[in-house]
Formats: sequence, structure tokens, C-alpha cells
Amino acid sequence: MVKIGSIELPEFPLLLAPMEDVSDPPFRALCKEQGADVVYTEFISSEGLIRDAVKSTMKLDIYEKERPVGIQIFGANLDSCLLYTSPSPRDS
Repeated sequence: MVKIGSIELPEFPLLLAPMEDVSDPPFRALCKEQGADVVYTEFISSEGLIRDAVKSTMKLDIYEKERPVGIQIFGANLDSCLLYTSPSPRDS
């Protein structure tokens, strides 16, 4: 069995590869329905999140049926990336 934090996955988990302009909520939900154990968001700009840019915040739309979901954050500034690496209080 594979564990990521408190998430237990089967011995050979099926992980959805993250894809820009593809891994949106409907696609992730479809992949979960077809057996994916973990799905991922598209790349999300840390600077876009700091600036509350619509395109970046929309990529954080995650629905209960998709969980567990990996979130990919990228940026040139480590500190801005680290702002978004702590688990959400909802996930505690």
C-alpha cells in the first residue's frame, strides 16, 4: 500500500498526469469516474494567486468527488510558492 500523508492508495495507484489546459474539474471528475486514484490540477502561478488573478484562482476549483487532488504551483520566487504549500484548514 502506498501512503501520501494520511491518504492511502492501492499498491499500484493510477495517477492522472497533470496537463495544462486539460486537467480542469470536468476532466478530473471523468478520470476519477474511470478509476484514477489521484488527479492533479493544471499548473497554477503563485504570483497569479497572490494577485488573485481569475485564471489562477479558477484552477483551484476542486470538488469533493475529485479528491484526493494534487495541486501544482509554480513560480520564480520560492517565498511566494511556499505561501500555498500548507494544507487547507478544511483538509485537517
